[in-house]
Amino acid sequence: MRRPVAWKVAVASRRPALMLALGLLLASPASAAAVSPPAAAPCPPASRVRVLEPEQAPAPPPAAANPGDYRDRLKPTPLGWPRRHHWCVWVEPPQGSGAERVWQRLWLTAVQAALVEWQRHLPITLVEDPGRAQVRLHRLRPPLLGEGLTRRASHGRALLQLVEVERQGELGREPRVEVLISPGQRPEAMQATALHELGHAFGLWGHSDRSGDAMAAVPGPAPVLVLSERDLATLRWLQAQPALGSPAAGALPLAP
Repeated sequence: MRRPVAWKVAVASRRPALMLALGLLLASPASAAAVSPPAAAPCPPASRVRVLEPEQAPAPPPAAANPGDYRDRLKPTPLGWPRRHHWCVWVEPPQGSGAERVWQRLWLTAVQAALVEWQRHLPITLVEDPGRAQVRLHRLRPPLLGEGLTRRASHGRALLQLVEVERQGELGREPRVEVLISPGQRPEAMQATALHELGHAFGLWGHSDRSGDAMAAVPGPAPVLVLSERDLATLRWLQAQPALGSPAAGALPLAP
């Protein structure tokens, strides 16, 4: 069972799915075009970034339970819900050559497929400069969690910080999320892991109690490659909440 996520350095992991089919039809590298930016949603570079430490701000109250979703399992930050109307995402590109590059392309294709699924429900722009992104995906196996005999491995992890960012001369507050997706999985498992960890990155900092949901705390025997209706209902609820740093969320004033 996964650990609960925390607002500041949030952690989520996926267990490898068993007996995966090898004949998965993955999205091609052209899938990146499916998450191209709309003309009115640029991702400007950041000229100044400051990590926030808002322990003095009270967190919004948890949501009441709803039978159609798992909103009550989501955890807000002291500055509000870490959600956005539009997300800028950087994905680590393939490097090297030969067989190594082939395996890296498999990882990239699986991650792109997960991004395409999220892009059906959220505006997402892929960027080449990580400084323009709120979410950064790395091709990296997460370090082991715990100590001694309690140490355990995971194939995915999402790490959240709240930052104050200056973009095009304007200050604002954003979530900044580093997502680690292990390349040492079968394609379907990588895609399911990416789908889950991206859910955290896009603001779903909590877990469902049902294995058929992409954000399940304990995944079932088959990898989940599409968002369930409960995932989508929870996302719709989240997107209607006060954004990070808004007055309705009880935000602290911006630093000079």
